[in-house]
Amino acid sequence: MLSQERVAAFHRDGFVLGDQVLSDSEVEELRQELDRVIDNYQDETKPQPVRIANLGGDEQAPVWQIVNMWQASQPFRLLTHHPKIVAEVAQLLSAQELRIWHDQVQYKPSGTGGITGWHQDSPAWPNIAPKTTQISSWVALDNIDESNGCMSMVVGSHNWGVVRGVFPHGRNFDQMPDEFEGIKLEVRLCPVKKGYVHYHHALTWHGSHANDSGQKRRAIANHYMTEKTVYDETGGHIMKPFVTVNHGEKLVGEVFPLVWQKSTNQIN
Repeated sequence: MLSQERVAAFHRDGFVLGDQVLSDSEVEELRQELDRVIDNYQDETKPQPVRIANLGGDEQAPVWQIVNMWQASQPFRLLTHHPKIVAEVAQLLSAQELRIWHDQVQYKPSGTGGITGWHQDSPAWPNIAPKTTQISSWVALDNIDESNGCMSMVVGSHNWGVVRGVFPHGRNFDQMPDEFEGIKLEVRLCPVKKGYVHYHHALTWHGSHANDSGQKRRAIANHYMTEKTVYDETGGHIMKPFVTVNHGEKLVGEVFPLVWQKSTNQIN
């Protein structure tokens, strides 16, 4: 479990670095699984993720996103249930139970991997509400720092609700305003070592630089939601076709599996 100091830092800042959760051999297994799933994409004889796409569509600066790796790979499925990760997410959210909203790999190839623009996660997920019941665990599959595109976070931004029209676009990544509604903005780089986990709130402003290094930049984010998360039919999202509940009902289902419950502490 996270120390009280780190829990307090998360609630103050909207993000916090966790501990090592994967050994080198476990990281290598996930890397190999990532390569396998990419190689087998659209092979109807193999389990498939929901999507593989180049975010932003820039072929010269790709950011490859793979949604729901856990459906295509048993090792990635086991990661969604990682006992330390789910216990710490539940701790941060004071949850009674946790489900997977979805996961996503973000892969920035060496030397060419593009920018991930500034954003909040929750507004990009219009099919779920409220916007305060989700946290992402972000596990590095490489040593990730400023040179190969580590995340940057705006300190305390999770406290400011859903924000629109503020973020710089595309290649203007470094042109964040000095302040927001009278609050001076502090942008903090968040390097993460291979096998370590980083947590961030779904309303925290974040993005990442391009990968100009000679090293790959691979990470897997698992997006968790609590028992208070309900389905909102008014929005559109890639996961909407998999929803089987009605508007306003708790989001449950085969593609949104239970991964942790307070009464049993863990679901296998």
